[in-house]
Amino acid sequence: MSDDKTNPSLLGLDVGKLLGSFRLPTVDVGQLIETNRRNMDALIAAQRSVTDGYTSLARRQVEIFQNTMDMAQSAIKAKREAKKGGEEASGDGPSSTEIARMALNMAVQNMKDLAEAASKANGDALALINDRMKATLTELKAMREKKD
Repeated sequence: MSDDKTNPSLLGLDVGKLLGSFRLPTVDVGQLIETNRRNMDALIAAQRSVTDGYTSLARRQVEIFQNTMDMAQSAIKAKREAKKGGEEASGDGPSSTEIARMALNMAVQNMKDLAEAASKANGDALALINDRMKATLTELKAMREKKD
């Protein structure tokens, strides 16, 4: 009986001897926790970057919409005033074709600006994550070398 208590066995095998034959790596738990904390901080910073970028993008969209509406109202008002004053269509104000061309050019430029803003927001977040991944690999490699 006392033999069973000092030498635990599993299916007739000495578990102590079996586990003793394996070389299990030791891990610096504090350093591992610190690495994971930095990883979480990087993810939070990346999320903040994306959130800030898309907030800025939404504000820019509202600004574009307001500017477009102001321009359209000004063009409509100018046309109405020209008609009231009896001016000809070829008067001083822009023609409908010119207004449409200006609106199209403005829309294309606005789309480019919005695409660049979205790309920047995503790129900044990705850069933060990539930098942190590289740092994590370096830290894990250093932990491994320290133990060898």
